[in-house]
Amino acid sequence: MLRAGRRTSLLAVGVATAALAALTPATAFAAPEPFGGPGQQRLRWERCAQDQPASLECTTVRVPLDYADPHGRTIGIAVSRVKAGGTAKRRGVLLMNPGGPGGPGLTMPAEMAPRLAAEVRERFDLVGFDPRGVGRSTPVHCGLAPDEQALDHPYSAGTFGQDVARARSVADKCRARAGDLLPHLTTRNTARDMDAIRAALGERRISYLGHSYGTYLGAVYTQMFPRRADRFVLDSALDPALVWGGRAAWGGRGGRARLHPLDGVGRGP
Repeated sequence: MLRAGRRTSLLAVGVATAALAALTPATAFAAPEPFGGPGQQRLRWERCAQDQPASLECTTVRVPLDYADPHGRTIGIAVSRVKAGGTAKRRGVLLMNPGGPGGPGLTMPAEMAPRLAAEVRERFDLVGFDPRGVGRSTPVHCGLAPDEQALDHPYSAGTFGQDVARARSVADKCRARAGDLLPHLTTRNTARDMDAIRAALGERRISYLGHSYGTYLGAVYTQMFPRRADRFVLDSALDPALVWGGRAAWGGRGGRARLHPLDGVGRGP
């Protein structure tokens, strides 16, 4: 979603990380969560993949599928980290989300490390994760045809009936294969997963870097858990009132505007 503004976004990250570097250390401690688990989890870290840097470690944090049923079914959230370079100046963790919605973020710490100021890498563990339903975090597979997986479908009155049929087919296939998961793949639950990650890592608060949709996710987290948010950088911020209200238009091919096909994702309890 960053598109042409990506270069400008990276400059913004440089300015923002300079502000992060000026922060003083904070003491971390494990805070048990209401559903009684992540703060007690023993995380086993191992190298994420042979084609990734050895410094990129991965683990799995267990969270409730339904936070209204905290002792029910759990799912795994894949979490990664590049540890802080210095322990004396360490402040905590810098959690990251690349946007999407639905973009996997497991490799983001390794990708962002060279772009961040040295002072930031010394003070923060860089932490990424695949949001629930994505990548290695209990992924949803709907068995869609190639055309059904394409995101670019500009509105046209002439193909409206065909577009409705396509949308209905996608919904029916996903409901048949993952109907038990879909109601729980919301932004607010992803924010709750972020707080479960915080607790599992034994941190009192988290800092955060989010791009594009990740800015919306970060804003939701600070709304839900204001006392657990440390320093948040929202890069290429979206206006939730516009983007998720059915009025989000952005440039298509040839400069033609279109509605984003994922408009509305992230609503829910």
